[in-house]
Amino acid sequence: MTVSEKTQHAIRRSTRLPLQIPVLVTSLHPDHPFSEPCTTSLVNAHGCGLVSPRPMHQGARIRIEITSAKRHTSGQITAVVPLGGDPETWLLGVALDVPGNFWGIEYAPPDWTIQEPSAIAPSVALTPDKPARPGPRWRLSDISAGACYIESLAPFPVSTPVLVSVRTLRQEFLLDGVVRISHPQTGMGIEFAPAQSDRVEQLIAQLTASREVPRVFVGRREKVPAATPAARPQGSMPVQIPRSPATGATRPRPSTPDPLLDLIREGPSLSPQQFLDDLREQRLGKRRDPRVYTSLPILLTGVDAGGRPLSQQVMTVNISRSGALLEGIHGVLSPGDTVSLTLNGREEKFRVAWVVDEPTRPGACIGVSAQDPASTFWDAVIEADRQQSEALEADE
Repeated sequence: MTVSEKTQHAIRRSTRLPLQIPVLVTSLHPDHPFSEPCTTSLVNAHGCGLVSPRPMHQGARIRIEITSAKRHTSGQITAVVPLGGDPETWLLGVALDVPGNFWGIEYAPPDWTIQEPSAIAPSVALTPDKPARPGPRWRLSDISAGACYIESLAPFPVSTPVLVSVRTLRQEFLLDGVVRISHPQTGMGIEFAPAQSDRVEQLIAQLTASREVPRVFVGRREKVPAATPAARPQGSMPVQIPRSPATGATRPRPSTPDPLLDLIREGPSLSPQQFLDDLREQRLGKRRDPRVYTSLPILLTGVDAGGRPLSQQVMTVNISRSGALLEGIHGVLSPGDTVSLTLNGREEKFRVAWVVDEPTRPGACIGVSAQDPASTFWDAVIEADRQQSEALEADE
């Protein structure tokens, strides 16, 4: 069976996912028998890329088996690319004989559903008492260099590693991330993995220039990237994605910090309504709870996960009336733990909202939220920053 031009066109257009899936590849040619374990490098509805320990002839027919799932299909080698190495390996392009979600991807992209009009029999047509079961719908509402918020009725749980596919009219962007905040029936905040800020900035530039509504797919990533979550990126501002062509887009204002990433990291310490209200305010370029970016030494005390006492000087990255981002934590803390902060002789208790190790910072970073909703712990620092800003504006 040869690959038709229609199928070749579809191969280029179906969403590709960079997933490593162990498979067993067996030759279907009686004169060239072999069976080799291989690993996919990317998959889509119509084929895959395979990393193989041996070369195969272009046009060769093969059987592909996912042994763990006891599932198999057949296909044809369409490309053979030497990768070098010792031992040497090859990248094989494969077109499946029967397109579809052979890979068993949960929440596969919508364009993975293959349906030929001529193959639809009247007897299986949907009737009013048997409605179609809609798949999950994802809508990108906010994005910055370090994070995004995606609206969905079925968001993934917190800490789920995900792969985000954003398709514009010009290209597809694949972004690794981790779910940091999840609101049932509403959406989820995703923190992007490191070293992706340039790619995200390119996506943001396309979205703001074209004002188009992109197609979005979010899938659970089976293989967690080895890198740790992203450090606070520089040089971006959250962008609101227009909901329709008639919706006016607001040009993003440049800013050094990443307010959207900060808000998503702080999310677990906020009620869903507080989070969504802050997200809405942020789209308008303001926050009900403004942040001050300042490096301020403070004393942190508490008990780590091993029951050992903590007493160390740490540094603030930013503060707000309800919490702070701290760096330089040496000790194992977990979300939900209680720590005490001391500043100018005043001590107050805070709850750890999130913890992340960042390679660019000395020690871990934690986000903390004041246990007292009416806390005034940071008021003096915030007021001093406000007066300083007003003085600088008066001098200009």
